Parts: sequence; structure tokens; C-alpha cells
Amino acid sequence: MQDEALPITAEMMLPDVLRRYPAARRVLDRYGLRGCGGPQGPQESVRWFARLHGVPLEQLLAELNAAARGEAIGPAPERSIADTIYRPYFLAGILTVLTLGCTWGAVNLWMIGQGRRFGAVDYSWILAHGHAMVFGFVGLFILGFAFQAFPRFKHVSLEHPRMAIVALPLMLAGIALQTVGHLLAPCAPYLFLGMLAGLLQVAAVALSGWVLVRTFRTARKPEPYDAFVLSAWLWFLAAAVLNPVIFWLFEGAPTREQFLWRVASFNIPYRDIQLLGTAGIMILGVSLRFLPHAYGLREPSSRWRRLVLWAANGALVCGIAAFVLSALTGNRRWLGAYQLTGLTWLAIALSAPRQYRLFASVHPSERDRGLKFIRAAYSWFIVATALLAVTPAYNLLVYQPAVGGPSPFSHAFFGAYRHALTVGFITMMIVGVSSKVAPTLSGVDVRAAASLWPTFVLLNLGNALRVTTEIATDYLPGAFRIMGVSGFLEVTGLTLWAADVIRCVRVGKSLERTALSAGPASGSWELGPQTKIAEVLERYPESLQVFLRHGFAPLSNPVLRRTMARAVTLEQACRREGVPLETLLAELRKLTSGRQAERELIQISSSEKAHAGG
Repeated sequence: MQDEALPITAEMMLPDVLRRYPAARRVLDRYGLRGCGGPQGPQESVRWFARLHGVPLEQLLAELNAAARGEAIGPAPERSIADTIYRPYFLAGILTVLTLGCTWGAVNLWMIGQGRRFGAVDYSWILAHGHAMVFGFVGLFILGFAFQAFPRFKHVSLEHPRMAIVALPLMLAGIALQTVGHLLAPCAPYLFLGMLAGLLQVAAVALSGWVLVRTFRTARKPEPYDAFVLSAWLWFLAAAVLNPVIFWLFEGAPTREQFLWRVASFNIPYRDIQLLGTAGIMILGVSLRFLPHAYGLREPSSRWRRLVLWAANGALVCGIAAFVLSALTGNRRWLGAYQLTGLTWLAIALSAPRQYRLFASVHPSERDRGLKFIRAAYSWFIVATALLAVTPAYNLLVYQPAVGGPSPFSHAFFGAYRHALTVGFITMMIVGVSSKVAPTLSGVDVRAAASLWPTFVLLNLGNALRVTTEIATDYLPGAFRIMGVSGFLEVTGLTLWAADVIRCVRVGKSLERTALSAGPASGSWELGPQTKIAEVLERYPESLQVFLRHGFAPLSNPVLRRTMARAVTLEQACRREGVPLETLLAELRKLTSGRQAERELIQISSSEKAHAGG
């Protein structure tokens, strides 16, 4: 029977709840805990869990305390590969970005810097690098987060988790084959490999979309971000379907003139589908659910949500159609309609931080290492969309008068916009969200995790150097050398972040292998002055309230409970805090003897039932 003086409260940490009341896991699993944080759960409070998972706090507390009293709460969910499905996707995304993605891009940039011209690198290399970044890094992290988080937000299990896992090797095989195809072109069998790669990636995106749609339907819990996720997935599918067509158009061009015309006509709208349609709209949707619940930020208004959904998708459709029509007809007036895309997205980027109050003061308990990345991401979002919006004015009023070229279009300026969007906004957002999610899912206290300041500085510095020096290459050839170094700054920052994510995953696996028993340790044990505080807490987690009641405030910090408490005896602690040792021992002995008697009664009852059944 539950001690009425020690109820489960909103401020209790989940590991404390689960150690003290193992039956509470069934309640938490029903609302999306399922494998998060390892056997003891993540280092977060009941209040934070309720907010993140969209459960009314009072309802959650009532169910948790009912479970603690032993009331029937239904069967425990079975373990599934969906419990930690984010791991293989995150690790595959990291492998891709540190090889074919950012690292290869940095090498390409170095070669461009040394050659002092953008044509110093074979364009097939650039295509392969760009594809690996979008489908391999961004795509895999989107899939991993979606499979792990969305079912939990909706309080259901992921439907068909084995099919969700199958999408991963399909995507990786497609990326690998397409890379080989780019490198072989125009030698056989480059076209066959490109087409096969395209089919595999279409299958991966279609399969993952089918799994998520089935999961959302099962949940029957519509939320404002659903439409964003669905539209982003449709853009993702469109990008996958168009991918083999783009591969054939670019790599199969019969002449250089045809190649240049095809790239100029179709590369920009295709990248818009990938970056703005898939990644941009998905980030806007995830932000609606993640930022207010994870950081206590303001909920955007329903009017703003609807306006952004229709404006972002509508402007993208109109902009893509206008750009393609301009290329096919030769009528540049259509480009005026394309610029509506940039202006619309700039308005979205400017309004989003205000809607969330992203840069307002956040309560100390809500701050963590991921928040600075998310704030920086939205800052770069404004910079990127501003560059896109002013592109026509820059080309006509600055670039063409300065260089006197025949074409009023600066590839360097547009490339700077693309990099501000991909690294500044999309990559920074992935790093920020994963910096919070990865330790939480692995049972690591995110507030005690590494700050990742080196990653933050290197990513922002590298991105700022790339954006500014790439624009400067239109006028200063020496800027190529500086630009060539910027990529390695970003790779170094991402490597440090990747090491941290891998470390968190390893901790989570270790906790699963060594799953600590919730019951008392075996063997004789005596409570006395030289007993370590940690021994008492491990055997009797409910004793924490006794220590706190006697003024041992530092023990409210889970980090100190895992460190300081292992080295301090009861006698030492009482002497330091001025607490009578005998008074504390008497209360602890009363508690431990009562709990031991309850356990013995449970064991006797279980034994009698087993004997009767036999």
C-alpha cells in the first residue's frame, strides 16, 4: 500500500518514480515512454513528461498514483524494435554526413578554393555530395525522429515497425548506388545504377510514409502539426520520384550546352522541393509540437499556423511552376512570380520567432544545450530567406553593373543562400533537436551532458565564412582560399556533435544490458552510521524524501545522488548538515523495516499462490 505521505508528484523525476513504483511504467508507456531513457527512464520530471507528450498533468498524476497503489491499469506493452528505432537512423545519418555528405563537400570546397573557380570540381561530385546531404543526412534524421517521436506524441505504438526498419537499408543502398552512378558517368552502367538507385529511394520514402499514415490513423488524435508533416512527406515523395529524372537530365546531357541549360532550368526548383518543401516544412511542423512542449515557449496562434501552412506550400508550388515556365519559354517575366517564394518564406522566417517568443527569457529549468542551436537555426533561417528575397535586386543593381557579365545572375550569391539554408537552418536545427533528444532517450540527464559549445562556434563560424566569402568571390579572387577552409570548420564541429550522439547511444545500450533491479540487493545489509547514502537510496528509493525532509537539499539533484552520495556516509552527512544522527537513523530504520516487511509479505503471498497453482 502506498505511503500517503509520499505520493507521486509533478516534480518527481521519472527514474525515481520507476524505481519506487515499477507498476507506473505501464502508465508512462501508454503515453509514449516506450524504451526512452533505458530501464529507469529519462532524467526528466513528471511535469515535463506530461507537457512534452501532451497529457493533462492532473490526469497523469491520478493514473500514476493509482498504479502505485496497485490498482489495475491494463497489460504492459510488449517490447518492440520501435522502442529505439531512432538509433540506426541517427547513426546512419551521422555516417553519411561524415563521409559522402559534409566531409566530401568540404573536400570539394577546398579544391574550388585552390583552383579559384567553381568549375575546379567535376559537377558530378557536387551532385553526389548534395544528394547524400539531402537524402542521407537530412532524410535519415527526419525518418528517425518521425518514427521515434510522432507515435509517442500521439500515445500509440508505431505501426509496422519492421517495415519502418526496411526503409533504412533501401535508402542507404540507393544513396550508395547513386553515388557510384555519378562517379561513373558517362561510362556504363552509370544510367542503370542511377535508375535503380532512384527506385530504391522512392520505395524507401513511400514505405516510410505508409507507416506514418497508418500510425496517425490508428491514433485518431489530430494535431495542428499533422498537415505540415503530411505535406512535407508529399514533397519528399515528389523529390524521390523526380530524382532519377534529374539524374538522367544532368548526367545524360549529350553536349555541354545541353548540360548547362538543363542545370540552369531544373536544378533550382528541384532543390527547392528538397530543401524548402521537405526539410523546411517538416521543421516548421516539428517546431509547432516540439518548441512549446520541450522548452515552455508560447504556442503559436491557430491563425498563424493555418496561414503558414498554406503560404509555404502555395508559394513553393507557384515559384517552382514560374521558374520552370521561365526556363522553357524564355520569358523572364515569370521570374517575378518566382520571387514571391522568397518574400513569402522571409515573412514566415521573421514571424516564427515572435510567435514562439523564441528569444525571450526562458526559465532556468527549461534551458539546455540544444536551445542555443535552435535559436541560431531560426536566425540563419531569416538570413537565408532574406538572401533569397533580395536575389533579383542584387543581380540587377549590384552584380551585373559591377562585373558587366552577359547574364544578370550571380551563382555565388545564390550558392550563399543555399548554404545559409542547409547548414545554418536545417543542419543547425537537426543538431539542436538531437542534442536534446539523444541524451533524453538514452537515460542521460541533458542538463549534465556536454555543452557542445565547440560545435556551436565551429558551425556558426564556418557557415558565416562560407556565406560571406562565397558572395565575395564575385569581386575578390582571394576570397576563394578563405571559402575553401570554411567547410573543414563545419566538419570538425559536426564530428564533435556526432561523437556526443554516439556516446549517448552507447550509454543507452549499456543501461539496457545492465538493467538494474528495482528491488533490494541480495545479501545481508545493515543500516548504520558508516552506511553510504547511495546504498540507502539504491535499496530504498523512497528514503529520498526522508533525507530531503531533514535538509539534505543537494540530494534533490540526480547528478549529486549518483556521485557525491556514493562517497558520503550517513555520519559525515549529518555532521555537515547539523542533523542529529540518531534521529535520522531512527526514521530510516522505521522506513526500511516497514518496506522489508511489505516485500516479505508479497513474497510469501506469491509463494502460496504458486504452491496452490501447482
